[in-house]
Amino acid sequence: MQNCLAIDVAKGKSMVSLISSCGEVLIDPYEINHSINDFTNLLNRIKKLKLDNISVIMESTGIYHRPIERFFLENNFKVYTINALYSKMYKRNLRKTKTDKLDCISLAELFFTTDFKQYIKPDDLYLNMNALSRQYFALCDLCTNIKNRYKNLIYLCFPEYEIIFKGEMIYSNIALSFIEKYPHADIISNTRIDALQNFFRKSNFRYWKRKANIIKEYALKSYPSVNMNDESVSNLSQLARLINDYQKEIETIKYKLIFLAKKSKYFESINSIFGIGEFTTSIIIAELGDINRFNNIKELTAYCGLDPSIKQSGRSIDIHGPISKSGNKYLRKILFVSCLNIVRLSPKCHIENDIEIYYRKKRNEGKHHYAAIIACTTKLLRKILALCKQLDK
Repeated sequence: MQNCLAIDVAKGKSMVSLISSCGEVLIDPYEINHSINDFTNLLNRIKKLKLDNISVIMESTGIYHRPIERFFLENNFKVYTINALYSKMYKRNLRKTKTDKLDCISLAELFFTTDFKQYIKPDDLYLNMNALSRQYFALCDLCTNIKNRYKNLIYLCFPEYEIIFKGEMIYSNIALSFIEKYPHADIISNTRIDALQNFFRKSNFRYWKRKANIIKEYALKSYPSVNMNDESVSNLSQLARLINDYQKEIETIKYKLIFLAKKSKYFESINSIFGIGEFTTSIIIAELGDINRFNNIKELTAYCGLDPSIKQSGRSIDIHGPISKSGNKYLRKILFVSCLNIVRLSPKCHIENDIEIYYRKKRNEGKHHYAAIIACTTKLLRKILALCKQLDK
């Protein structure tokens, strides 16, 4: 006889209930906190029943299910972590009633009527890489927001900085360090030219004398929106320091990701694809994990959210709509950028790349540029899966 420990997970607490395949409630639904004492008490209650073949089922709820998942895996239980969207579809009914206790019963019913794959804990290598990947994307998002604010403050304090440090150079280490120290035009006007020259000379800037003279000239002519005592000036200095720190941390994460990715057996195969460098390969491995867990390309495209949405009703013709976007957004983003690079670089390198040929085919069919690139991401996924599966044979 099978027994199911159904767990409805919430933040810091969960509702648990043990139910047999006959429908008998062996442990009535009750709430536990995600603490070692409550976990141990639950385990002792289960052991007192002296049951065999106990499985644990829960929904994947971001990071909130991780403590209870870890506890039961370490105690050698069969753990089934299912997608919350799947269980939600199963729980649909005419009534609007929803409670944590009913959710436990619904999970148990779902377990006894559907076959699931047992959750296998990923290798520590992939877990650590995934943690680094998510930290990288989080810092990039923060850095982007700060950069937007940084550009606005530059316009208020010394707009000519955008002429002096053109384009992306305004985010370079030397520009950020200089702006942190001299965030306002009047501060530069009141500073001796040899002090400015000395700053660039210590930074090993090639044209240190010329650069200092240019900045001094612009500062003397500038009339900023705020005076040098305004709070915006100190804010600009602070943001320049923050961007510098974030960029250094992002570079450190990139180095760590590449170092760990090279330990994976899939690294060389994915990196061998034209247009995919070491860092992109590292992100792909970090987000995919052990690619061998995907049985076919349909599972992989669904995981990335690249599967098409299909609408059909009655006699209407099947309509293939846009991609579902219900999967891993980070992986989808990196695949999209990779295909853009492949399509852009292939003609310049005079390489008849299969993905670039596929892109041109889709464009000739009348597809929009972005629709053609999305189609290429699926083809790129097929290529990655095929190369990695060859290693597992």
